[in-house]
Amino acid sequence: MSQIAAASPEAPHPEAKAGDGVLFSPKVVLGMILAGVFAFSAFVVLSTYAPDLQSGDNGQAHALSRSAIGYGGAVQLLRAQGEPVVLSRRNLSGEEPALIIFTPDAGLSRDAYMKAVLSARTLVVLPKWEGGLDPRRPGWVSDLKLIEPPGQAKTLKTVGLPKAQIAIREGVAAARLTGAAGSPAEGLAFDTGPIKNLRSLSGPDLTPVLTDAEGRIILARRMPTDTYFLADPDLLNTMGLKDIRTARAGVGIIDLLRGERQRHGVIAFDVTLNGFSRSRSMLKLAFEPPFVGATLCLVAAALLMGLHAAARFRAVRRGERALALGKAALIDNSAGLIRMAKREPAMAPRYAELQRAAAIRALGIATVGGSRLTGQALTDFLDRQGARFGAADSASHLDAETKAVRSLSDLMKVVAKWYQWRLEMTRERR
Repeated sequence: MSQIAAASPEAPHPEAKAGDGVLFSPKVVLGMILAGVFAFSAFVVLSTYAPDLQSGDNGQAHALSRSAIGYGGAVQLLRAQGEPVVLSRRNLSGEEPALIIFTPDAGLSRDAYMKAVLSARTLVVLPKWEGGLDPRRPGWVSDLKLIEPPGQAKTLKTVGLPKAQIAIREGVAAARLTGAAGSPAEGLAFDTGPIKNLRSLSGPDLTPVLTDAEGRIILARRMPTDTYFLADPDLLNTMGLKDIRTARAGVGIIDLLRGERQRHGVIAFDVTLNGFSRSRSMLKLAFEPPFVGATLCLVAAALLMGLHAAARFRAVRRGERALALGKAALIDNSAGLIRMAKREPAMAPRYAELQRAAAIRALGIATVGGSRLTGQALTDFLDRQGARFGAADSASHLDAETKAVRSLSDLMKVVAKWYQWRLEMTRERR
C-alpha cells in the first residue's frame, strides 16, 4: 500500500533532495548568529566608552573647543611653552593641581557646580558669549551675541555669587590691567589687545586682584576661599588670543594664580561641567586592567560552551510508543501486513473501484429510464464519456488490465493509468 501511494503523482518525487524544504542553510544561520554576537559586543563597548570618544570640538566655550569662544587655543599655547596642562574629564579629588580652571556654561546647575568644586586653587571663567554652530565649518560658531542679563545673573548664582553684578564697557578698545593693592598681583600690569565689551565684576566678599584703568574688577577673589573669578573670558579664549598682547596677559594671569611655590605645577582645564565627564562604571571596570583578563576568560568560556552545545546536542527526540495509536498507525500496520503477505496485486480491483467511483461522482448519477446504471452499462457509459472528453484510455480496457495484474510491477502500471484516467474524467487536469 505504501508503494502504491509513492507512485501517486500527488506524492513527493522519490528523487527529491532531503534539504529542498530547508528555509536557511546551517552556514547562513551560523553567520547570522556570529554577526549578531559581534554587533551586540561592539554596541556594548562603544556605549561604555561613548563619552570618552567625543572630540568635544562642538564650538562651545570649553577647553576641548577650538572655536572663537573656546579655550583650545589657550591649551595649545600653554603646552607650546612647555607647561604641564591636562584636560580633566573626571573628579580630581585626591589630586592637587597647581590651578584648576572651570569654564561653566550659562545653563549650568548649582548642584553640578558644587560636585566639581575642589579645595585646590580655582579659576572660574564666567561665560560671556553665546551663538550657534556654523553650518559651513564644523566646530566654528556664528551669530555671536552677549549673554543677556538674566543669564548672567543665573550664572553668578550658580558659582556662589548671588549678590554680584556684571558691568559692561561698551565698544572695542585695548585695556591695561593693574594689580590691586594688597593682592598677589600688586605691582603687576598687563596690556591687552582690543577687547569688545570688556566686562567687570563687583559684589560683596569679592577682593580685587586685577582692575582696569577705571578701577573696575576684572579678576577677583572670593574671600576667604582660594577661588578666583575672571569676569571677561576674552582674556583666555581663542578670540582674545589672536592678539599677542592679550595672549601675554592671559598667560600672565595663569602664572600669577599658580603662585611662586607651584610655578611649574599642573594646570587642569575642567570639562566635566561642559558635559564631557569620564565617569566610572561596572562595564568600564570589566574592560580595563586588571579585570579585562577575567572578562576575556568569561567570553572564551561562553564560546566554548556554545561550541560544545552545537557539536553534541540536537533537537530532542521523543520516545515512541511500543504500540502506536491513531489512524496513521492503523494504516501503516495494515499496509505492513499486506506487504508481508505479498497481497499487493490483490488490491488492484479495489483501487480501480475507487477511481471509477470518483469519476461517477464528478459526472453525476448515471440513470436510464429512472434506473441506476450498473455493470456493463455503466462501463459503456464511462467509455462514451471518456471518448467525449478525449481520455487517453477507456474504462473497459483498464478493467481488463486490472484483472490481468499478477505482480507488483503490473500493479504499479495499472495504478498510474487509473489515476491519469480519473484526472481526465473529472477534468482535474486538462
